[in-house]
Amino acid sequence: MPNYYDPMLDEVRNTRDKLNKVGKGFCLMKWQTETLYLHTGDNHSCYHPRPHRIPLEEIAVNPSALHNTSWKKQQRKKMLEGGRPEECYYCWNIEDLEGDHISDRMIHSNSHYAIEDYDTIKNLNWEADWNPRHLEVSFGNKCNFKCIYCCPQASSSWVDEIQRFGNHDLSYDQYGINFIKDGSYYSPEAYNPYIDAFWKWWPDLIKDLRVLRITGGECLINPNTYKMLDMLDETPAPNLDIHINSNMGMATKFVEKMTDKINKLLDEGKIGNFMLFSSVESWDKKAEYIRSGFDCELWEKNIKTYLNSNKHNSINLMCTYHNLSVRNSFKLLLDKIMEWRTEFLVTEGESRIRFDTPYLKEPPWFILPTLPDSYLDDQKDILKYIIKNRIDKIGWHGFNEMEYEKMKRVTNVMIENPFTDEQIENGRKDFYKFINENDRRRNVNFLETFPEYEDFYELCKQRQ
Repeated sequence: MPNYYDPMLDEVRNTRDKLNKVGKGFCLMKWQTETLYLHTGDNHSCYHPRPHRIPLEEIAVNPSALHNTSWKKQQRKKMLEGGRPEECYYCWNIEDLEGDHISDRMIHSNSHYAIEDYDTIKNLNWEADWNPRHLEVSFGNKCNFKCIYCCPQASSSWVDEIQRFGNHDLSYDQYGINFIKDGSYYSPEAYNPYIDAFWKWWPDLIKDLRVLRITGGECLINPNTYKMLDMLDETPAPNLDIHINSNMGMATKFVEKMTDKINKLLDEGKIGNFMLFSSVESWDKKAEYIRSGFDCELWEKNIKTYLNSNKHNSINLMCTYHNLSVRNSFKLLLDKIMEWRTEFLVTEGESRIRFDTPYLKEPPWFILPTLPDSYLDDQKDILKYIIKNRIDKIGWHGFNEMEYEKMKRVTNVMIENPFTDEQIENGRKDFYKFINENDRRRNVNFLETFPEYEDFYELCKQRQ
């Protein structure tokens, strides 16, 4: 992307070089970050590896085992000894592509809260407990959406649908709800030993925590979110940044309630900073098909309500990039992003509307390499569109180099394909099955919404 350069890329590459001095699998995320699903007792330190169960016997004697599980310590050991844990294959897929690519291992380890402890962590005993600097916590899976690539563990609406219609007949168990029956799911009414351990850990955790990210399900319809914000009002943590993940698709009164509480905490200096994250990867009817429950008009109203409440507020769009993003889909969102960036003024080098494009790795029927080669031209057109509308050509409402680099790596996933032939073949078979059953269950029509994907649909049909 000539003529414009983002200096942050130099920082990320410098961090890469520091990490690689320890080993080409070393990642600070295994120590510095944590995502907790308290309703299922699962955790991981990055959203790319699948969550693993937290043993109850470990938290009974050490509440910090919510983060410092024996499993995670073994992965840390591999990293400190120069190895690459298998569960982190998302980044290895990127780093093993031909050429020089920026992986999330490098980007997230470069975060200010992560890199500052580099010297300590690289010399730490692998068995040592460590409090994360960044914690993402889910108090439950209650959600008003059932996005087609999501799962029951993260959405109560998915649970309700499967209980009504039964399991999907697919080769990959993305939507099973056996976790409800096997004792690994805690309803809001039940005693939950993981929540009990969390509050026991909290007084020690808060001493080191720099970022608290509240997620779901949909956290703005979960009372625990407001309980946490009220707690911070009573016991301020001025060095703590608060992040919230929200689908922003609920009644506007919930957005206003959250916004009022957050603005009060900021105005009174009771928290450090605030960031809002929301997911979207297309627009109009295509977005509403992909993210069942999504209403473009309501979502746009809600983000504008939030942005207008404080001129310093910003929103970060998490765009899960998959095979339905490529043809006449993601570009719809890019157009809206430029429109929103124009409406909500940006300062030089800083936008109030940001976006990220991680590629989807499961379920297999939505991975990018299931698409035939002809779709690569559409993907390259998206890259060309970003270049055409970059910052140095159209102004600060355009796209920056990091956004271009992330889209370029997604394109290379399509070209070099880190997935197996079996994953692709099963993905195509299951795409046809899933889409037909999804249309029946939700009274929608894929080919009417995505007519440009008819050739792909027919390709998948032939695999039956």
